[in-house]
Amino acid sequence: MKKFRKLKNGESAEELESSINLIIKTKCPTKWIIEDLETGQRYRANGSEEIGKMFTPLESSNAE
Repeated sequence: MKKFRKLKNGESAEELESSINLIIKTKCPTKWIIEDLETGQRYRANGSEEIGKMFTPLESSNAE
């Protein structure tokens, strides 16, 4: 049975059985921001190449 996650905008996203790698290749990492559409948390790439330390959480721009 497929599992789904409820996103903040009301949509559903299918949850996979195992994790996958998402890779961004860039010469300018600090221009990138990623957003978790389930939690609303946003992160900005900081230029680190160490797994688990590549992104810095951004402060929320609007209170929930």
